[in-house]
Amino acid sequence: MKVIEITEIEVKAALDVAKSEEVKNVLVALFCKGEKKPTPTLDDYTTIRSYEDACAALKCSPIDEKALRSAGVRKGIIALIKLETISRALWGKNYQPKPDASGSSRFYFPWFALWTEREIKETEGLVYIPVIDALNNRAGFGYASTHYAPSLTDAHVGSLLWQESREKAKYFGQQFIELWFDYLMFNVKKVQE
Repeated sequence: MKVIEITEIEVKAALDVAKSEEVKNVLVALFCKGEKKPTPTLDDYTTIRSYEDACAALKCSPIDEKALRSAGVRKGIIALIKLETISRALWGKNYQPKPDASGSSRFYFPWFALWTEREIKETEGLVYIPVIDALNNRAGFGYASTHYAPSLTDAHVGSLLWQESREKAKYFGQQFIELWFDYLMFNVKKVQE
């Protein structure tokens, strides 16, 4: 049997580029024997590292994603449901993301970039086009809108996704970047030029 040596730096690099929580969990189980994953709690938002952690901290069951997908629910909507659950867990025990008309409270929207420099270089030559018509679409803050239909719905800002501090908002955006991508980019596909 051949022995393969893997350094701590290589394991950390693999964790940084791992796309899914499952892959990260496998890497941690194989190579991070001394490290114990903290128990998710509402007292420390940094213990919420995944959707499953948020559910554990809130003592609620995760959604049945397979059933929702088979019922035709879009990936972006499923991601939004998960983000709302995570947001509630990050707020902790004092969950109150309600807009304040008097302006005495300040809230922060998650901070992130959907593309790293490495990803931009790797995707040169690809064009990103909307799968659906862009007419009347809005940018940012999880905007949803329908026009010229039997009803009209608008959601100008995603108040359920706000956080009460810059630090939490930044953590929320960066730690859960894959879910943000699924939520905000659900109508985008990659095509070769």
